[in-house]
Amino acid sequence: MLIAHRGFRKGNKENRMADFKNALNFCKGVEFDIRLTKDKKVIIFHDDDFKRIGNCNKKVRKLTYQEIKNLDFFKKNPDYLPPLFVEEFGQQLSDKFELINVEIKQDKYSKSDFEIIKESIFKLKSMTKAEIIISSFGLKELKFISNLEKGFKKGYLFKRIIFINKWRLKKFDYLHAPIYILLNKNKTKKIRSLKKPINAWTFLNNKQVFELKQIYSDSEIVSYISDNPNLDLN
Repeated sequence: MLIAHRGFRKGNKENRMADFKNALNFCKGVEFDIRLTKDKKVIIFHDDDFKRIGNCNKKVRKLTYQEIKNLDFFKKNPDYLPPLFVEEFGQQLSDKFELINVEIKQDKYSKSDFEIIKESIFKLKSMTKAEIIISSFGLKELKFISNLEKGFKKGYLFKRIIFINKWRLKKFDYLHAPIYILLNKNKTKKIRSLKKPINAWTFLNNKQVFELKQIYSDSEIVSYISDNPNLDLN
């Protein structure tokens, strides 16, 4: 399955409602990132600050959603305003997808913050029949995900194999593996020993797909998380 990474990221055009709507022209799977604002709104946004998208050296968690809306960049470029996770994406688009991969970005979450995140993903679940995968890189976030009740799929994100906690991995449904590790034939045996279906990230071109298919079967790689909407997966 093809999954739109941040709604098929292109430059700074990512994680916007416009990107998610456009992604539906190519596939029924989407991946995006969530964070909490100062006033505990769950928004779809990748970075922990607004330097790259927003022209402002402010942390997401230090601004209320209204303060984010009032930043000059978003006033001038309203299409770039980070969408509200449930109130916008959930209500408007979630029922149009078959798979939704929600990555919880690492941050200084408190116990009550995780409860807010938990409530929001349960609200999303009530709005769609899509398979919902919750994933993260962060240790606290992975622990939170591992303890989620049934009804969600769990994706174990990692950048290096040594970061994988095998005991915790047992509670996860998928391995979310980077293509630079998957294409390293010295790592193949180790990857297969983990015995988890793989959602592979992040693809840019068909050459990467072809090379991966020379190493792994379709039963091993179940989805391709991609910036490119025109991948040939046959």
